[in-house]
Amino acid sequence: MLSKTMVIVPIALIMWSGCQSTAPPTLLSAPTGVSAPAAQHNEEGILAYKQNRWAEAQQHFEAAITTVPILAEAHYNLGKTLYKLNAFKEGDAHFIEAANLAPGNKVIWDSPALKHVTVPEKEPPGGSDGHGHGH
Repeated sequence: MLSKTMVIVPIALIMWSGCQSTAPPTLLSAPTGVSAPAAQHNEEGILAYKQNRWAEAQQHFEAAITTVPILAEAHYNLGKTLYKLNAFKEGDAHFIEAANLAPGNKVIWDSPALKHVTVPEKEPPGGSDGHGHGH
């Protein structure tokens, strides 16, 4: 009976630890071709975020956005950081801005602020005469 207990306990511990682990939060690096200062601030913000230094991360992401206002990844990362700082309304605004700047980015569209947003399907060709009337 002792040998069965010895086998069951390690298996139970492995299964329990697997359920307890969570994936690290997804943060987005700047794409290739973005200005070096913006990319550098974004990367420094990611590093600060991973070290739970939220205020420092916020400063870096804001600096990246100041340098390149259309950097969707920095808006997304700033949104995540603002959520950590309990600034949900401000975070939502940056998630929405990121989604507007990167409409096909699944990571951005899966952000907390956009979880319940649905994108309307395009109307099929020939479905409207251009005056709001369907055929």
